[in-house]
Amino acid sequence: MMKYSTLPRAIKGFVAAFVLFTPLSFAQVVLPQQLSFDDNEIEATIALTNAIEVDIKVEFDNAVGLNASNIDISAELLLPTDLSIVNRLPSSLVTATSGFPVVISISPKPDAGFAFEGMAMVEIYTKALHFNPALRIFRSHANGEFEDITQLTAAGSIRSRGNTGSFSDFMILMDLRIPEDVIDTKFARIEQFIADNSSQISPVIMSALNAQLNFLQDDITNADYTAALSVVDTLIDLVGSCNGDFMADVWRSSDDLVNVKGELLTKLHTLRFSLRTL
Repeated sequence: MMKYSTLPRAIKGFVAAFVLFTPLSFAQVVLPQQLSFDDNEIEATIALTNAIEVDIKVEFDNAVGLNASNIDISAELLLPTDLSIVNRLPSSLVTATSGFPVVISISPKPDAGFAFEGMAMVEIYTKALHFNPALRIFRSHANGEFEDITQLTAAGSIRSRGNTGSFSDFMILMDLRIPEDVIDTKFARIEQFIADNSSQISPVIMSALNAQLNFLQDDITNADYTAALSVVDTLIDLVGSCNGDFMADVWRSSDDLVNVKGELLTKLHTLRFSLRTL
């Protein structure tokens, strides 16, 4: 192997420049430079490099134990091809971007006593990306597959908002899947989630959910997306009106409860977003 000292001067200059300007912060966990907790809201700013900074906002309807000693927030810069990302993506058409291959972790400490009811809103804002209509916010709970939870995307440079009924990792990803396929996937997730958690939903609400799901399936099958959007709005109103007597609605940091209300609202809101894109 040729030693650095024997390389031609021009190549030496290239190597020196490469070492100087290549980011060395990949796979390093970075903590917030600014972090605030106020009632039912968290705001954080994390600068991973001079060019990559992210603002994070989380809002709860009702949280308990919401303070800096109970919740860890961090971000990690990874290569878009890193297997810890790629192996958790739902499709080869969903990819991390070269401009913002950032995993944001919001991790309540298991023994800290943090809990919240219903749905939480998560918003990510960064100037590191230019707006692209295919950008989405994804969530991965407990190192599982990343799931699209997008409720809103907006320019400036990119602001993406989603919801969640639990906490783990969040990313802004490029989603080039066919919109109709995304809608089918989101509907299937809703249907499966309700079936898996039917024991935590009252019979009267379960009956109403199943009736609306049948209408929704027919509308999606017939590509009547206007009618499907109306059914989704009805489902959001129905689930939103439920308290803990009718549907499990609490997630806590010990991660031993399924927040059925929060998770179902999350899935319904992101399906509504996708229906509105058609």
